[in-house]
Amino acid sequence: MKPTKTWILIANEQNARIVENDGPGKGLFQPAGHARKAAADTPYTDRPGRSFQSEGKSRSKIENHQNSKVSPNGFAGELIEELRQNHDNGHYDRLIICATPKMLAQIKVLLPDSLNTLVTGEIAKDLTHVPTDKLPRHFENLLAV
Repeated sequence: MKPTKTWILIANEQNARIVENDGPGKGLFQPAGHARKAAADTPYTDRPGRSFQSEGKSRSKIENHQNSKVSPNGFAGELIEELRQNHDNGHYDRLIICATPKMLAQIKVLLPDSLNTLVTGEIAKDLTHVPTDKLPRHFENLLAV
């Protein structure tokens, strides 16, 4: 029988990571490549500069270039897209969301029904700074770690 994999999204407005549990008594571990930082707040890649005109001493502003990496739904939207893709690829069966109250609210608004049915628990708390080996005690009421 295949073990039930539970992913725990731990996020705030700037940082996020996924920790995984492979069944009762298996503890928590962080799979490689599942930590993210939010893109810069501004939708532009850099502050605009100034350029001299080809004739004379006058200057012109250089137009801003939009950063294509910024999601229209922000960091929460990027995280949900990553969760969706990983679930579509069969990487997890259940989901627990642990985020700051503001981020949790954003995630809940954007979470599609296909992922919402996988959510077995929510915690409105910032645990992004807690080391992985200290996390199990925070999830004892939701998961047999």
